[in-house]
Amino acid sequence: MKYSCFVLVVLFNLILNPLQAEIERRAAIDVGSGGTKVLIADVDSDTKQIVNVVYENSFPVPYQSALDRSPDGTFDQATRELGLRTFKQIKEITDQHQVQRIAAVATSAFRKSNNGVEFAEQVNAETAIPLKIIPQKEEGEIAFYSAVSTGKFQEDEMLVWDIGTGSQQLTTTNEAHQLIVYMGETMGSIEFKNYIIDIVQDHDSDDIMTPNPISPTDLKVADSYARSFGRKAFPLIKDKIKNHVTVVGIGRLFFNSVRPLASEEGVITRDGLRAYISAALNKTDGDLNNPYANVDVPNCILVLAIMKALHIQEVYPLETTSTRGLLVNPSYWE
Repeated sequence: MKYSCFVLVVLFNLILNPLQAEIERRAAIDVGSGGTKVLIADVDSDTKQIVNVVYENSFPVPYQSALDRSPDGTFDQATRELGLRTFKQIKEITDQHQVQRIAAVATSAFRKSNNGVEFAEQVNAETAIPLKIIPQKEEGEIAFYSAVSTGKFQEDEMLVWDIGTGSQQLTTTNEAHQLIVYMGETMGSIEFKNYIIDIVQDHDSDDIMTPNPISPTDLKVADSYARSFGRKAFPLIKDKIKNHVTVVGIGRLFFNSVRPLASEEGVITRDGLRAYISAALNKTDGDLNNPYANVDVPNCILVLAIMKALHIQEVYPLETTSTRGLLVNPSYWE
């Protein structure tokens, strides 16, 4: 009888423990050009699904702005100190929540900075956060998994479009289910806004924060510049769009900037973008009565231009984050 009870207990543990081991508490840290996003969640390591969000926050650190001001293309001392304090605060938070593993990535600003590698090594040494500067292709892959994490679209049936402050990516799958990423390192929202100010309007973006008012001539030049990027997209991406794949826009630009201005029933349309841009021409930020008009107007111009170049009719904006994609991207956890 005792032997039978012992066997039952062993069998019960063998069945139960693997199930318990599938749930892992992870922290994903995405160091972007303007801030550092943190997400702590319990993840089913078998299904690669987030089962419980424990903590989520964003900490502003103006890495790209520091680079724009820098005469030698480096993060200045004040920015590094703020960044390091932020990482130490994040490490305390991960310790408090008993995080088992951490994945931390830095993107465009760190790639461009002449002391980005040095600063990432300092972060690792002083906080034990394994900060990794990733190539733009990986940034696109993380964006793709961010869309996957919502469970709203099938992997083979969508094209994921992510526009950050410093760069943008369009990501989809090929017939072998591999991720293909079309990249624009200098085609982010701030880069595009500054292109209008510096090149189109012949002003200085170090002194002037807004391109508004934008004239019809300014619009024509900016539109042509952005469309030239779209036209160079890979044939696979163009074929997917032609075959009516769902184009999903993720990130703050699509969901918080463009969607409220140019969407119909939550879907961003070319007609909606045209109407907003037309109404915004020749108007100042004050005329538009929008505290974010300095970025909202060029964002809409950028999105519409690429939609036209690639014959995209609609974009479905998703409220998701790169940290969610990082949490479920198998390449960071296997």
